[in-house]
Amino acid sequence: MPTWRKTIILSLACLLVLQSSPILVSAETVVDDNLQAINDEIDARKIKIDQINNKIEEYQKKIDQAEAKQSSLANEIELLDNRAAQTELEIEATNEEISTIDAEMRVTDKSIAEATAALDREREMIASVLREMRVADNVSPVEWFFGSESFSDLFGRIEDLETLHSNLDKSLAEAQETKTSLQAYKEEQETRLTSLEELQKNLEKEIALLDSQRESKIVLIAETAESEDEFQALLNELLAEEQYVNRQIASLQSGIEEKLKENDIVGDSSVLSWPTPPLKGISATFHDPTYPFRHLFQHPGIDLPAPVGTPIKSVAPGYVAWVKQGRSYGNYVLIIHANGVATLYAHLSKILVETDQFVVRGETIGLSGGRPGDPGAGLSTGPHLHFEVRKDGVPTNPMDYLMAY
Repeated sequence: MPTWRKTIILSLACLLVLQSSPILVSAETVVDDNLQAINDEIDARKIKIDQINNKIEEYQKKIDQAEAKQSSLANEIELLDNRAAQTELEIEATNEEISTIDAEMRVTDKSIAEATAALDREREMIASVLREMRVADNVSPVEWFFGSESFSDLFGRIEDLETLHSNLDKSLAEAQETKTSLQAYKEEQETRLTSLEELQKNLEKEIALLDSQRESKIVLIAETAESEDEFQALLNELLAEEQYVNRQIASLQSGIEEKLKENDIVGDSSVLSWPTPPLKGISATFHDPTYPFRHLFQHPGIDLPAPVGTPIKSVAPGYVAWVKQGRSYGNYVLIIHANGVATLYAHLSKILVETDQFVVRGETIGLSGGRPGDPGAGLSTGPHLHFEVRKDGVPTNPMDYLMAY
């Protein structure tokens, strides 16, 4: 048989294999027992997530009903119990979502492996066809013409070559589609990785919130000795303390600012330094919707987790208006600055300044506390600094004043 005929037959055979084996592979079309098992796992987890979310909604209804009732010890404990149960379900749902994304990533990985292998096979076959075509290209037109047994044979050769080129173009196009598909898989994987990282961060926050809710119940029971009368007395003390602080700041502000001007040590208090580095983040924000005692009072500052004994510093030049101890704040210090700004530092284990003392920015005013049961801890669920900023006596978000960290 002539060489050119062997070449075309081999080339067409290669392309016939190519056309009978589609190279485009997707998560929907791969038939694999292991892959099917993973997809079944994903479907089961999604159903479980929906069931958990339905339970979360049921607890939210209970929480809304409890918050609408008049404050009582039993009601507050019920609220904390329901919030803890709701948070436990949210943790469970988050874990299920993490596992679902992990399974989806395994599907994507398998799809990428299948598509990559198919693309490698395609490239090798195309390279083989091109090598054979180069051999055919070395045959001269005279050899082509006179090597034909008849005009019908010659036309058959031309038709075979046209088919060869057509199939080759189609295979190259499919190879490009596979490459595009691989890029899509990669982007899908990156998106899922980002979602996974966010879910893991949320999980850490939810676990911390659950710990706080459980500790809040313990603290509330300890503070009230499980007595309704003690609970109502606690509420009255908290309200009186809040009203006292508000009144005193408003009355002291103007007079103390005059003293600051006379001593000319004010400096710029429009931007505040951090009282302690937020190395462990912020555990409770201003008016935090997850604050365990929010049904009793709004959270008027931010909480910065810190080991007991951490130095606490003045955030700007100012004047120590008072050092006190209260039922809610425990040991706390109030410093008045210029421009109607005042700052409050609560749950201190030790106070290192005195009333009527001027302080400079960065000066240590006390040591952090907040460990339940410790002297001066106040109404606290764990070691931290409670920090407030008041503008003209009104609590405002400290994050609007603190410099970037």
